[in-house]
Amino acid sequence: MRLLVISTTLAPSGAENALVRILTELTTQPKGIVPCVVSLSGLDVLGKKLVAMGIPVVALDMPAGRLTPRGLLRLARLVRSFRPDVIQGWMYHGNLLAHFARLCAPRRPALALAIRQSLTTFATSKRLTRYVIRLDAVLSRWADKVFYVSRLAHQQHISLGYTNSRAHDIPNGFDTTVFAPSLAARTAVRQEFGLAEETLLVGLVARWHEVKNHAGFFAAAEHVLAQRPNVHFVCVGRGMSPDNVALLSCVPPRLLPRLHLLGERADVPSLTAALDVAVNASHAEAFPNAVGEAMACGVPCVVTDVGDSAWIVGDTGVVVPPEQVGALADGILQLLNASAEQRQQRGQAARARVVSEFSLAHVAHQYWVAWTALAAVPTAAANKGQA
Repeated sequence: MRLLVISTTLAPSGAENALVRILTELTTQPKGIVPCVVSLSGLDVLGKKLVAMGIPVVALDMPAGRLTPRGLLRLARLVRSFRPDVIQGWMYHGNLLAHFARLCAPRRPALALAIRQSLTTFATSKRLTRYVIRLDAVLSRWADKVFYVSRLAHQQHISLGYTNSRAHDIPNGFDTTVFAPSLAARTAVRQEFGLAEETLLVGLVARWHEVKNHAGFFAAAEHVLAQRPNVHFVCVGRGMSPDNVALLSCVPPRLLPRLHLLGERADVPSLTAALDVAVNASHAEAFPNAVGEAMACGVPCVVTDVGDSAWIVGDTGVVVPPEQVGALADGILQLLNASAEQRQQRGQAARARVVSEFSLAHVAHQYWVAWTALAAVPTAAANKGQA
């Protein structure tokens, strides 16, 4: 089966990382998939990773939010030469270009779309983004399958006009061999920071973006320090570095000596495994990767009740209302004030939940089954144009 995936970007963010994990899982097994990946923008970190794995990647180098004749011509030529059995869009702009790619194919391949985020912040999104989302909704009736990353995203997009007749919910999957508990990581990270072994670490793994609510996390951290002055806080992700002036303006002065801004790191599994408590403070999410990764590392989580966060953690963590600093601080303190044994028990339950419900092997298999079925009957649904 020849699979062409068209992704908006290949930057190291949640949706893009999920794609790489799925392709890695499937191409390291005899599944019969021959993939090729297109990035509408540049090659970026994950594109280089895919190339190193032997998966062809074509970067169209189109500016964000803009289509260029050169980029479209390159995509059309690629489709004609690759002759895919299935075209998979990935994120909104990737979905839009997947429709175009299908029109360029010498034989009509099956078409699948992937919705990777919720619509909680739709009203405040850029005008162009809102237009693309609505256009995707109209065009979705010609897709053979629409994958939703979360139950909330599914419900919200159906309400906006996306087709429901060929919808399929598949959550993110996590590699529990990479994200796993590690006492060695706990020790090494504290040594890197010059901290004692018993120092408690609270962390947030997320790129610098308004929706991730770092300001709320910092405010909650300041409240936590009033009761637990020896706790340290860690932030990891693109833009989370000391040279980000906008970021530093959100940090209370009292927090700075106990805040470690690490920026983008390649050792996220080790950094995550070193935490005592992981936090997701977002205003909106669909299916947050960082939460599942922390749970796989045996780290209990405090999450805002957005997207599928509460469903993911179940009874293994603490769920608080979004945009309430006091509630977020109380949730963090609830876990910090528990005994080390109690936190460990919560962490073990969290990992067990990920292994049973959200393992990468299970999730990748769901995509493989769906893609294989689409390749066998490529255009049945699309030719009918059912809504």
